[in-house]
Amino acid sequence: MNRKKSGDDENLDETAGAGPGSVDAEDFESVAVAHGNYLERGGAERVSDELARLFDAPLYYGFGDPDYLPTDVETTSLFNDSPVSFLKRNVLTRDLYYAWAAQRLPELTEYDTLVLSKNELSWYVPEDEQTLVHYIHSTPRTPYDLFQQRAESPITRLYSFLARTVFLPNTNYPDRFVANSELVARRVQRYWGVPEKKVSVVYPPVPVEEYGPREQADYYLTYSRLIPEKRIGAIVDAFSELDARLVVGGAGRERDDLESRAPENVNLVGYMNESEKKRRLGEAKALVFNAMNEDFGMIPVEAFASGTPVLGVAEGYTKYQVRDGENGYTHNPDPASIRESLARFEQEGVAWSPAQIEAYAQRYSAAAFREGMREAVLRARKDSQIRVPDVEAKRIFHSRTEESDGHK
Repeated sequence: MNRKKSGDDENLDETAGAGPGSVDAEDFESVAVAHGNYLERGGAERVSDELARLFDAPLYYGFGDPDYLPTDVETTSLFNDSPVSFLKRNVLTRDLYYAWAAQRLPELTEYDTLVLSKNELSWYVPEDEQTLVHYIHSTPRTPYDLFQQRAESPITRLYSFLARTVFLPNTNYPDRFVANSELVARRVQRYWGVPEKKVSVVYPPVPVEEYGPREQADYYLTYSRLIPEKRIGAIVDAFSELDARLVVGGAGRERDDLESRAPENVNLVGYMNESEKKRRLGEAKALVFNAMNEDFGMIPVEAFASGTPVLGVAEGYTKYQVRDGENGYTHNPDPASIRESLARFEQEGVAWSPAQIEAYAQRYSAAAFREGMREAVLRARKDSQIRVPDVEAKRIFHSRTEESDGHK
């Protein structure tokens, strides 16, 4: 396990910040990664796994389920042995526990550099000379960017107000914020008041090399967790008036409702393993994506890496991923607008070839993520160094200058 360096080892950091090309193993000798929860597998968990691999660092997390933990890195739970671990079952009580318990985590003070992923552990109070980097998947959604859509009840408004008021003073501890998209960088600056100069953008790692085009089949594809925020129902309703076929992949609480309203040309296939997902992405005519105000969205990137166009909703970061007429088309989230997007795609196709769409996905590769994170951490370490002026040297210099002037 990598711990704080001492003595002469600290001199190894003197060249940090010279750029990715100068990075040696010693530059990241004392780094740890800390993630909020491992209670599911999603994009945020994949990012934390990759961060631990990148820096060859131990991975700490709050509550977790062993089924969701990576097996190739050292992992340590901060709270699972707690007598109050039952709190993890409820989101509200879990968040309240983090607000109290995450402030003091002596285990994390042992490292020169700490990389946080997600927001749960943002309550952690770092020591003076510890470098803190926070990878932001998004500012909390309900109190901020989705407040107007979600805060209908007094309870939700009160929760949002308290979250903004109590959490805000803790957000300025990091030496550098790394946002997963330009949209999230905007949220960090607007809602948390973080100066632009302290924010980098590094896209999440997508294993784009594992995807690729297949022989095209005669259907469209959509997949995600089947929850209201993904708005799969609007896609299903759009196909109810079309001859085209739609395959819906994914599991979730809306499954029964979607099956009850799906016409004969819509097929719900449930959870897709990696092999099936990659096959269907490579052979589908296009991916239809309708998620609400996505902060990044890995699913469209996986489609692009497969050489497959995306018909995506014109909101959130999706509208910046889709280049209208080139690698797909955008639409509003309602069924009528989705049908218009489908009709345009059927009539005009897209300008880019599958190979060009594949090449576009390279900006989201794991290699690009690793390079960006190395640079961000080195920059944070350089910026966090305490520089004490050599007052004695300045006094001697000025004294000699005055003596020289007196002899002229």
